[in-house]
Amino acid sequence: MQTLTLEVTQDHIDRLCKAKKPVLGIAELIWNSVDADSTEVAVRIKRNGLNSIDTIDVADNGLGISMVEAKEGFGHLGGSWKRRERQTKREKRILHGKQGQGRFRAFALSENVRWDSTYLANGSLKEFSIIGTSGDKRTFKITDESPSQRAETGTTVTLSNIISQQASLDGEKAVLELNKLLALYLKQYPHVQITYDGTLIDPAALEDATTEYDLPLFRTEDGKEYEAKLTIIEWKIEIERALYLCSKSGFTLREVAPGIHAPGYRFTAYLRSKMLEEMDEAGTIDMDEFTDLRKLLDIAKEQMRKHFLQRDAEKASSVVETWKKDDLYPYSGEPQNILEETERQMFDVVAVSLDSYVSDFKDSAPKNKKLTFNLLRYALESNPSSLQFILEEVVGLPKDKQDEFASLLQKTSLISMINASKIVTDRLDFLKGLEFLLYDKDSKEALRERSQLHKLVSRNTWIFGDEFYLVNNDESLTNVLRKHIKDVAFGVDLDKPVLREDGSRGVVDIALSNVPSSEQLTETSDVIVSKILNRQPSEGRHHLVIELKRPSEKISPKVLSQTESYAFAVATDERFQGISTTWTFWSLSNELTPEARFKTEQKDRPKGMAFQGPNDPQKNFNITIWAKQWNEVIEQCTGRLKFFQERLNYNASQSSGRKYLQETYPKFIPKKAKG
Repeated sequence: MQTLTLEVTQDHIDRLCKAKKPVLGIAELIWNSVDADSTEVAVRIKRNGLNSIDTIDVADNGLGISMVEAKEGFGHLGGSWKRRERQTKREKRILHGKQGQGRFRAFALSENVRWDSTYLANGSLKEFSIIGTSGDKRTFKITDESPSQRAETGTTVTLSNIISQQASLDGEKAVLELNKLLALYLKQYPHVQITYDGTLIDPAALEDATTEYDLPLFRTEDGKEYEAKLTIIEWKIEIERALYLCSKSGFTLREVAPGIHAPGYRFTAYLRSKMLEEMDEAGTIDMDEFTDLRKLLDIAKEQMRKHFLQRDAEKASSVVETWKKDDLYPYSGEPQNILEETERQMFDVVAVSLDSYVSDFKDSAPKNKKLTFNLLRYALESNPSSLQFILEEVVGLPKDKQDEFASLLQKTSLISMINASKIVTDRLDFLKGLEFLLYDKDSKEALRERSQLHKLVSRNTWIFGDEFYLVNNDESLTNVLRKHIKDVAFGVDLDKPVLREDGSRGVVDIALSNVPSSEQLTETSDVIVSKILNRQPSEGRHHLVIELKRPSEKISPKVLSQTESYAFAVATDERFQGISTTWTFWSLSNELTPEARFKTEQKDRPKGMAFQGPNDPQKNFNITIWAKQWNEVIEQCTGRLKFFQERLNYNASQSSGRKYLQETYPKFIPKKAKG
């Protein structure tokens, strides 16, 4: 008999011997068996008089463990022959383990483990045993080799002195767990038979549906590209949902929560990628902060949401066809773009679920059904956030179903997609409507600066860029600077107003900032919050101050001079020296006078720039002044939306723009423009 001792620390071995569930230790032994080319693996449970598990045998008809492999595998951590191979020796099946660490999982179940191996050596069968105990997991004893009386090769692993927490090893629970873990492998190699306590592991008999997806090519932060596949298995039986992280060939590496809502579905999903395999080998697959893994999981979850949305739509199709025949369905014709298609899909999911949840609704008169359907359609088209209210308060969804239905609405990103799509289409319509107001002959003459144009623009500051945040609206220059100094947390006295060189106070039309305000906003305030983009601290603050003119007033040298006075008041005020901030000032209208064009179209200076101050780190002189025309702003903003516009297949028109402005901002539209 020989004794082999691993040169490795005890705490490292202890980590290898842990398993989240005892059945995972059984699974590792099964993987070892199939890696040894077994076609039959039997897990046999032996119980004592108290019906507790006494011993567990995992017996197979594989190639067995040779003496050379035993010394290499049990004498050196990571010394498994599988590190050098990609396929099994005889049947050329894909290998599961490569690290030679799976055998240690046996100690998660028992205190004593014995491997009895029969293998073929020089034309005859030989046998020997390997013995290990939990008392010293680094030491293994190997018996002397002797001729075998068995008829075939194979390995039997015997676990004795079973550790408590045996609930997951009970037949029914363990069989379900093994069906999930081995599903992909047994699909690939259906001739392999695995039994657990006399029950055949047969995922195919329990499957309701299986769907495969090729995920988009995934690029990591360091530029590597990986393929990824997602398999979703829906089951006929009650089963605990799980998302399994798998090697490229489909071997389970980790189990995580699916992280999606899918009421009514019993499923497991399998995410396969070489990247996961590499992460497992590197020991980083358990790191929650690993950015690449989070991104890949997000892609997989999004595909799962789409999958179950499609499954809902399929289930709904027959019910919807009946509604169409009865003239109850609130839509006609084919959807014209992805937004309409998404709305209809969401309507089908909601309406069919409603038909199932509310018995009174199913039996209600056709007239009442049609009214309810029209309400649902209105909610999806005009105000998706009101959908839950309509279902609860108007339709009368039972209280015990409200939480379940809330999960249904959250299980996909559809509502978010509809909301986001509506934002894009509304913005496209707004731009078309604004363009009409600014350039139509009658409209631009009637459009008032303060009470109309100013109000429209201040409610849609995204036209200047989503990174800006409106901090002041029609306040004195002193208050703009007060806001600036408050945001950067300097205790500067602003009791005295900041004045222009001529001693007058400045009034700024619109002041935008990329720093959010700390003040509470009220419903009656003219302050509008737009999306804030994340910026690096080194970029500092950036304030955009706009001198807005009505479209009939051209930007002249006088207007530019007025804007310059604001800028220079900021630059020369000693209280703001040394604050790291960029100030950008615009004069904005439809046109420039010829004189203003001379000033803003100079050599070695971008078109439209009227002034650029020196970037002095010791002073607040990082200031630029621009003359901007509305057609430039609208064109740039439309360009930013072009990508989404093309994918929504939505073309805003002058009529849709005017309609949007009239319905959304009726108080700010000149009567001549309402036509």
